[in-house]
Amino acid sequence: MAPAVYRFVLSAGMLILLTGCWDRSELPSKGFVMGVALDRTDDGQFEMTTQVFKPSQGLVGMRTSDKSTVNIVTHNHTLSKAIRDIPIHLGRKTMWGHARILIISEQLAREHNVLETLDFFYRDHEPRLTTSLVIAKGKASKYLEIKPLIENTISQQFHQSSDAADMNSSKTINTNLLDLGLQLKSQVGNATVPYLYLTEDHDVAATNVAGVALLKKGVMVGLMKPFYVESLQMLQNNFNSGMVAVACPHDNKKEEAVEVLFLSSAWKPVIVPDQPLRTHIAIKADVALLEAACTKLETQEDEQRFKEKIEDNIRKQVLEMLTWLQRNKFDALGLGNKVYQQNPALWKKWKPNWEDRFAESEFSVNVSVHLSTTGTSIGKPT
Repeated sequence: MAPAVYRFVLSAGMLILLTGCWDRSELPSKGFVMGVALDRTDDGQFEMTTQVFKPSQGLVGMRTSDKSTVNIVTHNHTLSKAIRDIPIHLGRKTMWGHARILIISEQLAREHNVLETLDFFYRDHEPRLTTSLVIAKGKASKYLEIKPLIENTISQQFHQSSDAADMNSSKTINTNLLDLGLQLKSQVGNATVPYLYLTEDHDVAATNVAGVALLKKGVMVGLMKPFYVESLQMLQNNFNSGMVAVACPHDNKKEEAVEVLFLSSAWKPVIVPDQPLRTHIAIKADVALLEAACTKLETQEDEQRFKEKIEDNIRKQVLEMLTWLQRNKFDALGLGNKVYQQNPALWKKWKPNWEDRFAESEFSVNVSVHLSTTGTSIGKPT
């Protein structure tokens, strides 16, 4: 009798571990959201364009000529109500766990606090905090109408573009919901978000993710060019890959291309009472010569002179970016956060007028470059 009871208890225990549709959530009743575009209407409502994945009805492994997504447009004074209206048009309840991108129009970002706009995506349990975020020039909904180049959906393409532009060229700073929340809730309260825009190439609209929108207290206040973003990435220790152009001394129309293989930076504010805040920045980089137009690297002296040219170029580029930030009184470095970590009591006094104090800060930049390789060719122009 005991073995039979033991087998029954063991079998009942194994049943608990089995999976099942306890909430009767069936796939045909769900619409999987790929991306969202947010605009503002003339009467102050949110215009929400939701891109939903359309299941293919073809055979497995075969492509169909139909679009893989459908866009649903809803309007309301809150995003939660706009989302509740989607089933009216779609006939399915939306699932938000697979959303790849949130696109916010520049007009909406300049007129309304972005963190307040996206409150639903932080409070609801379905959206993931790893969902990418961009701010778009013009109307946000038009970007979801564009046909993707390679990816199955344009939402996935924008997600990949933001990440690739960050990782491979350092032309933007990839930002998701978690990054945005941490930046805006920091002591400084500034944030950077990738910028999306269109260009015309032979009458064909091409999408671009480059540069960053600057957010202060949740509202967009400016735009940083891709050239400055590269330098900002260097100081944030997030410079994964990129190029440095070195002008030829006797011909300004020619440039040499140097690839940055590895870069690290360290900086620390030096606080001296009754004096402007000073920050010393040290940058170390390993580089490779990719295109030689005027430099010959036949001796150690030639190599040293070329390294000094690269160091001077990076130093000037970083200082130019810092001057631009100070002129716009925008602390994108998180310098104020560093001051808070070092001296919370002093930061409490400085915080009310931190923008002016940041604009008056002094920076010194030291760059050390190691030339790792000149490629498969000898170190002189071909």
